[in-house]
Amino acid sequence: MKKIVIASLCFILAIPLTVSAEEPAPFVIPAKETTLSAGFEFGNTIEHGDNIVPGTDSIYFGSPGMNVEGYSFRNGKNFGMFFHGSWTFPAVGDDTQDFQTSWLIGPAFRVRFTDKLTLQTGLGISANRLRERFEENGTEYFRSIINFGIGADAGLKFDITDKFFIKGGVNAAWSFLGWTNVRENNRHSRGCGERDRNIMDIWTLTANPYISFGVNIYSPRREIPRRHGRRLGKPPREEAAQ
Repeated sequence: MKKIVIASLCFILAIPLTVSAEEPAPFVIPAKETTLSAGFEFGNTIEHGDNIVPGTDSIYFGSPGMNVEGYSFRNGKNFGMFFHGSWTFPAVGDDTQDFQTSWLIGPAFRVRFTDKLTLQTGLGISANRLRERFEENGTEYFRSIINFGIGADAGLKFDITDKFFIKGGVNAAWSFLGWTNVRENNRHSRGCGERDRNIMDIWTLTANPYISFGVNIYSPRREIPRRHGRRLGKPPREEAAQ
């Protein structure tokens, strides 16, 4: 009986040792191609709302500025994710506009015409913010407008080398859901003047051509904890052809 008990205890104690001796399955990170770029953008914006500026319901303004953009694709696939952001300073058209920021993020798709020429496109959710000052009946007001909607991006990417590229394209967005915040621009009250907030009363339509310069970044498929980090450049030719 003692032998049976001792054998059973040895068997039970041996189970954890056997399990711990097995190597855990490695965590695999897929290969990833990323393009990051920045450049010049010119925004064309139509803004519509009830008496948005005293005496009119619609205004246009052009906005030179800068942009940043990123596209990412995994395992050599043609479907991925992208983001596009811009900061522009209205200078053409209605001169009451002071500053505009726009963001676009969503799923992406690419068409590789050659090893150097690629069409990158994306469709997603847009966000647009306008900050402006205007005067009415001798009183200066400050208005902040935040809108959300849908948008798209399309551009041709040309690889100068495996590491660096130039890209030209255009993005468009229709922002229709948001709110405005209008207050009296009283410098002595430090922004604590009268406030009036309206929901869903303004929409904007934008079409922004741009040109940018960027870098290709490639991360090969790897296992953790093996350390093989990112590197500048495109994937090996045999992987890119898959």
